[in-house]
Amino acid sequence: MAGLMVFQSLADALRAGFQIYDRTADGYLVRTRTASGWAMALVTCK
Repeated sequence: MAGLMVFQSLADALRAGFQIYDRTADGYLVRTRTASGWAMALVTCK
């Protein structure tokens, strides 16, 4: 079963191939395209 990735910085998410999808109260929601659809992840900014 797949889990939700959580990045500690936006730079880490962008380096991993994700793009910004939306802003959240604590950071960003990011996404990347995979063979089976979109993969979502969270970025927490402190």
